[in-house]
Amino acid sequence: MPSNLHSSSLLGGCCSLGLLAFGLSGCSADMAGIDANTARWLDEGAAMADRLEPLPVRERVAVGELDSTLLQGPEDFVALALSRSPILRAAEARVRRLEERVPQAESLDDPMLQVAPVGEMAETAAGRVGVMTSLSQKLPLPAKLDARGRIAEQQAAQARAELERARVQLAADVRRAYWSHVVAVRTIKTTLENRAVLEQFRDVADAQYRSGIRAQQDVLRAAVELGSVDTELARLDQMRDTAAAMLRRLLNAPPSMVIPEPPAIESGTIAGEREDLLARASRANPSLRARAEQIKQFEARQELAELNRWPDLTLSVSYNFVGQTGIAPSQTGDDQWWIGLGINLPIWQDKLDAAEREAMFGRLEASSALAAEQDRVLFDVDDALLRVASQQEVLRLLRTQVIPDSQAAVEASSNAYRTGTGDFLDLLDNWRKLLAQEVLEHRVATGMEQALADLTQAVGDESPASPALTPSTIDTQPDDTNPQGETE
Repeated sequence: MPSNLHSSSLLGGCCSLGLLAFGLSGCSADMAGIDANTARWLDEGAAMADRLEPLPVRERVAVGELDSTLLQGPEDFVALALSRSPILRAAEARVRRLEERVPQAESLDDPMLQVAPVGEMAETAAGRVGVMTSLSQKLPLPAKLDARGRIAEQQAAQARAELERARVQLAADVRRAYWSHVVAVRTIKTTLENRAVLEQFRDVADAQYRSGIRAQQDVLRAAVELGSVDTELARLDQMRDTAAAMLRRLLNAPPSMVIPEPPAIESGTIAGEREDLLARASRANPSLRARAEQIKQFEARQELAELNRWPDLTLSVSYNFVGQTGIAPSQTGDDQWWIGLGINLPIWQDKLDAAEREAMFGRLEASSALAAEQDRVLFDVDDALLRVASQQEVLRLLRTQVIPDSQAAVEASSNAYRTGTGDFLDLLDNWRKLLAQEVLEHRVATGMEQALADLTQAVGDESPASPALTPSTIDTQPDDTNPQGETE
């Protein structure tokens, strides 16, 4: 048979096999049970994913030097934590690991080399076959390789979004721990100052008792109150030390690191209207981006599942070594070679249909999760905004009305007691109210800062110059050093 006729027959046979396989496989999966509501969810999820902004590419930060003397505010702590966190380093390594899957997914499978050196070989007129060899390469459709690459790319993109989410979470945790430390230090300072005032009241009561003007019970009441204050100071010391330990953990710092005294700093306030913050959060929050990348990954998986209905081509080259002796006197000893074409037969419909449905329901799962996550993020933004606004109003009332009135009441009752016209119980009650209100002022101020940290996390920006915050003059009272000394 002429060689060209033989090749034509071979190609014709392979084409016939391909058409048979395509006819058996069908061109689409049986999507029974997928209603219009499900299709709507899939379309809405894809549209929502497309609206999200891509995450910024951040350069890897080297591990910073641990110098606590340079930590002058919450953003210094945040920057140090972001540079030292082993959690972030692990997330960065995961991103790089998944990025290396892309070239693997887009590459062809390894070629297959077969050698048959031993056995009952064919003996032809040209000579006996000594060794049979073949080399084959599977060649899938280019669209399949592209879909595999996009699946790997979306896995890496999802890991990058998770890395960004971890950055935002760490920054918010550091800010919250910092302000927990601040409220403990400031409360200790205020309590000590008020304790000193109470000691003055006790000394006045003791002097009047020794002069026979007052009863001893005033002195005893002051002593009991001082004991209660000392008990509260011990509890506040524990709160301060716990907050400092949390900061050290977030900074990946040794237990010996000293957390410096918080300086007098300005509080933050909101930059941007509510609608603007909600829109930014819905576009750029990394948790939403991770869900969006998951939707795109399942879209690529569904496309690959559909492409798998098409057979893959396998190209092979075979070569047989023929010996120099044969049964025919006219033997030539020429080696044999030929080129072969083959395809797989994707005929198992249940498997192919299930693969498409799996990808489709994965899209539905990711779309629903994205919608739920967006609801949560928008609630977090609204909740943080409401807490900030409420605490700002409470802080304004405390500083402009409640605390000045309480200070005036303490001063008036103190003067009355010194002149012998006032009662010690009234003086003690007014002193307690003033102390409680000054402590509440610190708690509200730091609670507002923690709400701002929650807002920054919900919007999705962990950078020190957060777009959700700007300097303000909400808190302009100086913060002296802690009379108890260095905090740890």
